[in-house]
Amino acid sequence: MLINNWYVLALSADVGTDPVGVRALSQDFVLFRDQEGAVRCLSDICVHKGGSLCRGKVVDGTVECPYHGWRYNGAGDCVAIPSLGPDGKIPSRARVDSYPTDERWGWIWAFLGDLPDEERPPLPDFFPEYDHGGDDWRFLRGKARFDCNWVRAIENGVDRTHAVWVHTDFGNPERKVAPPYDVIEDDYSLYVKGSSKPLNKRGRWREAIPDERGERENEVRIYMPAPCIRIQMHMQPPKTMMIITAYTPIEDNLTQLTFIHARNFLLEESYDDDTLNRVHFVINEDAVVLNHLQPARVPPTLADELLLESDKHGVTFRQRIKAREARGEAIDVRATAAEDEYARVIPSPRRRRDPKHWVLRPVVMRDPDIRDE
Repeated sequence: MLINNWYVLALSADVGTDPVGVRALSQDFVLFRDQEGAVRCLSDICVHKGGSLCRGKVVDGTVECPYHGWRYNGAGDCVAIPSLGPDGKIPSRARVDSYPTDERWGWIWAFLGDLPDEERPPLPDFFPEYDHGGDDWRFLRGKARFDCNWVRAIENGVDRTHAVWVHTDFGNPERKVAPPYDVIEDDYSLYVKGSSKPLNKRGRWREAIPDERGERENEVRIYMPAPCIRIQMHMQPPKTMMIITAYTPIEDNLTQLTFIHARNFLLEESYDDDTLNRVHFVINEDAVVLNHLQPARVPPTLADELLLESDKHGVTFRQRIKAREARGEAIDVRATAAEDEYARVIPSPRRRRDPKHWVLRPVVMRDPDIRDE
């Protein structure tokens, strides 16, 4: 699991007037809204006696620990310790790690790492239609989980040959042979464009999508520093659908999938249930396979699996991840778990700026250029 990525931690609708606990990268976080309504993300561990902040409450834009009432603002500073009295001096070490957040596309993102603002990668502009109002689009959101490593889950999302065997709604059994394709790379993404012969649609979508269509284009892009996949299927131009799936590692072998489904046809609310059923049907088909992969995480080297040319979108992604692991950007999950007498946290940008006088210890990072045993 990598630090210094943007991760989706919740839907915007999940965070209201109460604090919300979330887990990512094997660590616990609390989300809450400050007095201006902005979402804040802190380590969930009170530095006093380890209380869980998300089990407290929001008071005047701060989160209050349920154990002794210590209150933390959005920057992570403790601003109230009731037992000290109104004139008591709050210790300088009374602070927790705070992480940059961005609320966009109905999702709450947090940058889990210690890079300063000028070095942080941007969030992708993967949905300009939404940013520009999206009056001609219908958006639906939801979540699911896979019992596998996040890299495995993303590789599945761009796997060009599994649909024939896994997905009954669009995997055309007459198109088993995978045509050659190119992966277009840039600093932040891996893009593939192709075409396929679609199956006839089932259910209510047949009202807008005709039977017996010819080849249709599809576009698939992986975003690297904000682990997401954007798939656009040009179903019957100008009718098109997009699905953006974000992948957040909860544990090394447990992945949170958060999705946005967008369509520019059948825009009435009455079609939403049918659409969501389609999305969850496809996710469940994937889960049947992903929840039983061995090993659940990606093997140490490419030679540990027999990979083909048709796998190169996922392989290129795997190589990018392995390169970051080799640079020391991955959490040593086993070493961190082994030191279970200590509470551990993801290092924050403020911790990098001011590395002294923190109570909680950072997670253990894997040594650069060291492979899994």
